[in-house]
Amino acid sequence: MIFIGFNAIHAVTFREAYHVVGALVGFSEKLDAQLNELPYDQIAPIHPQLGEDWNSANSMLDVECSMFDVLVMSKQSVRWGILAAGNIANAFATALKQCEGSVLHAVSSRDVAKAQALADEHGAARVYGSYEAMLADSEVDAVYIATLHPFHLEWIAHCVQAGKHVLCEKPLTMNLRQAKQAKKLADDHRCLLREAFMYRHHPQTQKVVDLVTSGVIGKVRMIEANFCYNSGEQPESRIQAKALGGGAILDIGCYTMSFARLIAGRAHGRLFAEPLELKAVGHLDSKTRTDMWTTAVMRFEGDILAKTTCALQVNRENTAVVLGEKGRITVEMPWQCPGTIRIELDEKNSVEEIAMPKMRHLFCYEIESFTDEMRGQPIGANAVGMRFDDTLGNMKALDWWRAEIGLGYEADAVH
Repeated sequence: MIFIGFNAIHAVTFREAYHVVGALVGFSEKLDAQLNELPYDQIAPIHPQLGEDWNSANSMLDVECSMFDVLVMSKQSVRWGILAAGNIANAFATALKQCEGSVLHAVSSRDVAKAQALADEHGAARVYGSYEAMLADSEVDAVYIATLHPFHLEWIAHCVQAGKHVLCEKPLTMNLRQAKQAKKLADDHRCLLREAFMYRHHPQTQKVVDLVTSGVIGKVRMIEANFCYNSGEQPESRIQAKALGGGAILDIGCYTMSFARLIAGRAHGRLFAEPLELKAVGHLDSKTRTDMWTTAVMRFEGDILAKTTCALQVNRENTAVVLGEKGRITVEMPWQCPGTIRIELDEKNSVEEIAMPKMRHLFCYEIESFTDEMRGQPIGANAVGMRFDDTLGNMKALDWWRAEIGLGYEADAVH
């Protein structure tokens, strides 16, 4: 790709450009005036809070000059490395094939046979039998972290220290404290870090938000979101064992909480909102001491009430419902998009169904949002994609939910 700055033109990789320009901008009081003369489609800021106006970015330098990096827009594909080769990694690799501007470059696993199998299936150029070896590969631009939850922070740290941008599977970390640590590490090393919440980038979720903000059901009064399935008794599995980060809240409750916060915020013209009150009950398994089923109820600004339920040993219909003064919006298959959106209006006694078409792999949207940010294209002002301050708010709410039912992990201990 081409990097332009301060009268210099060089051919560099994404990682090198990010570091070189970051150093120049981070220690400069103002961007060189020549940068302002370049059209935006050639040069753009990379920062999660920036809009699309370059002048607004330049005006923020006095406040956060160390946070800015500049990349020239490029059609060079982002070369991905996958860290851990489980089922979720396979889904990610499948989606990459449908993403323009991305290519699977490397796969790593502690079990080299698993890495080789994933690489063979999806056409990765390189295979590594250790995570460290893949991070030493200078041709890896970005890493998708697919490890178990308790190891996310550790490998986020290793990735950014190696100069890799990171898309980490949800939950980003085990708690809010770790999420803040992860963000500081990424900022210190001038790397992009995002939480992989696939449904949050899908057109179906955008459609739901657009319907809410259109006022079709009037003012929002209540929100309900459920994510439940019956996994039976698997006390040593990653979804139930405490040492492996098991439990319903962290694995699937994070979806329901993010939805409630998203809708409560958009109801007031904001990107998301935080609960003012939260109460919860739940069942902790006697063997694993992790949550098998639990419900939280919350109050948001404007007396919007929300109920979120998640379960690992209970089957129920997984839906998300937004109830307003004029009717309701029901989302079928809100997490494994696409599904059907149903709009029911009270006065007209009418029902409208919107069947969302399946056009691409569910993971494609989060991947392309991430690579767009790498190239300096921030998430759209009204888009539903997961920003980092949203991730922090979600982790805080999940911590609160866990505290209400007495669920703690080793990561919560302050050493």
